[in-house]
Amino acid sequence: MRGPAAVLASIVATLALAVWFAYAWFHQAALRDAEAQGNAAIQRLASDLLVSVEKFEHLPYLVGAEQMLTQALRSPDNPARIADANRYLVFAQKRTDVAAVYLMDTEGHTLAASNWDLSSSFVGRNYRFRPYFQDALKGGTGRFYAVGVTTGEPGFFIASPILDASQVIGVVAVKIDLNAFEDRWRAENLQLALSDEKGVLFLTTEHAWRYRGLYPLPGPVVTQLRETLQYGNLTPGILIEHVGNAPGPQVQPMKVAGTPYLVQGRTLDRFGWQLLLFSDPAEPRARGLLAAELVGMGLTLLLLLMALVWQYRRRLAERQASMRERAQVVAELEHRIATRTAELTAANDAAVQTGKLALLGQMAAGISHEISQPLTALRTLADNASKFLERRDAGNAGNNLRLIGDLCTRMGSIVGELKAFARKEPARLQPVSLRHVIGSSLMLIEPLRQASGARIVSDDTDLQVMGDPIRLEQVLVNLLRNGIDAMEAQKSERQLEIRVHATTDGQVCMSVQDHGPGLSPDVLQHLFEPFFTTKPSGKGLGLGLALSKAIVREMGGRIDAVNTHPGARFDLILQPASPTPEPHARPAD
Repeated sequence: MRGPAAVLASIVATLALAVWFAYAWFHQAALRDAEAQGNAAIQRLASDLLVSVEKFEHLPYLVGAEQMLTQALRSPDNPARIADANRYLVFAQKRTDVAAVYLMDTEGHTLAASNWDLSSSFVGRNYRFRPYFQDALKGGTGRFYAVGVTTGEPGFFIASPILDASQVIGVVAVKIDLNAFEDRWRAENLQLALSDEKGVLFLTTEHAWRYRGLYPLPGPVVTQLRETLQYGNLTPGILIEHVGNAPGPQVQPMKVAGTPYLVQGRTLDRFGWQLLLFSDPAEPRARGLLAAELVGMGLTLLLLLMALVWQYRRRLAERQASMRERAQVVAELEHRIATRTAELTAANDAAVQTGKLALLGQMAAGISHEISQPLTALRTLADNASKFLERRDAGNAGNNLRLIGDLCTRMGSIVGELKAFARKEPARLQPVSLRHVIGSSLMLIEPLRQASGARIVSDDTDLQVMGDPIRLEQVLVNLLRNGIDAMEAQKSERQLEIRVHATTDGQVCMSVQDHGPGLSPDVLQHLFEPFFTTKPSGKGLGLGLALSKAIVREMGGRIDAVNTHPGARFDLILQPASPTPEPHARPAD
């Protein structure tokens, strides 16, 4: 059979395994969600980009169909024809909202442009080295993204030839500004980049990534970039480093300038471009960790609940066993009472009643009020001593063991006194310090006081009375217990007060006052009768006050009960042990 340590280790291992599986499952689920959302975003943004570019694809051809551009090419030295061409290109640029529209001859010289009147005019510039011009000169459509050598502003260039009798006599080009896409992507809080067919990023939300390469560029490609001045005089450096295994079919873990990202891409085949989306890998991990924390806390709470249920069932079983033991004791007592009653049947009614009360008085004194209180204190002191020994606190453990010995001695004295009382021996009266009686009684009642949450206030007195200390403690403990029970239903002001004073007739009064609901007139009338009780069944036999009255009477005193505001007060009127003390005024009811 495994010990508690092995069981605890198994539980911890199972809990850790469950938390790890929860993290792995939710992390993968978060990666799949991120991949799906990224694919949807890339598809949408790629379509938006393609539509925006393709709508200008035929613009150079349509602009070049205007005859005044053909006339300008035929008469490049005619200022009037050139002026007409400039005005028309300005008109075309404003109607289409492109960055620029310009006309070049077959040598690449710009004859007219929409920005002819600006300091950054294309007029007079030669763009023969640009690939888009060379493609158009061959009769096709030229497409090229580059940084403008005149303006320094990047853009996408589209060029078409102007034909005359199937001969190329010039080229019309338009420049489209794509920087607005970067602003749109930033507005959506996305990290995006667009790379060309060579793997160089030319549009990106991160300025530091612009004109950087995704991978090392071959020497001929670097030479071509420098000859075409596609990205100015910059030489693209390597930006991205591939790391780890792909968490999804369309997701690649990469480091961009040393920072880890999850990268998804879509190729725009028509232009040879690739649109890349960069996302933070920490977000799926955070979702996985959050799920693992929730699973861990849930399982921990479940285990705690199971432990509480197990403890409750164990306590319930112990309580049921205790109740069975008590029922057996009660049954034995009832049998003894029945036997004794049968033996006394022949006696007269008064003798029967006297014997019955005496026997029940022994039972009530021996079980209900004397033995139970020291036993409770012994249990508390023993538990505390065990805890002190566990902590290796020998000093406090020794103090508790000495108190246990004192209580055992006290219980022996109680049993002796009970035997004497049962034999109707006269009380052994002696001077008794009320301070000692109050202190001992408070120690015996302390476990019940703590359990009930009550507060007890007592006078510090030096008065002494003639009495039996054990029996006097018995009476005081009974009154304190009754006071605590009377305040059981209250949520606040659970307070008992023990007051001591000399009376005007030379006696000593020790009173116990509670803050409970008080005593009804019917209860006051029968309060000291045997078997009369206001407590529910199982909480008392109704003999405590009757026995207390008999004990105090043997000491030459009496017990009085009165209602106060709040609660009720029980006065023990006792004989003084010294010359008559100076009387004090009785507390107001």
